[in-house]
Amino acid sequence: MHFCLVKTIRIFLASSSELKPERIVFEQNLSRQNKRWKERGIFLELVHWEDHDDAVHPDGKQADYNRSLEGCDILVVLYWTKVGRYTREEFETG
Repeated sequence: MHFCLVKTIRIFLASSSELKPERIVFEQNLSRQNKRWKERGIFLELVHWEDHDDAVHPDGKQADYNRSLEGCDILVVLYWTKVGRYTREEFETG
């Protein structure tokens, strides 16, 4: 029996809601990379704020995002003309 150990690399994608098309393209490219890197035993897991539920958290939704970010290996920040307060907070947390 052959076991393949898979290394998961967690990537947190931070951006404002105005960059949704760019986030979709990023996710599609990541999916393509996963197909290539599968043979090497590497899986790229994308984490972004859309993954979280809309429920209100006791210490706020941003605090929940920041906890997810702290468990990631890589932070990618997308911005266009400005960096919003929450994206800046994610950058500083990362």
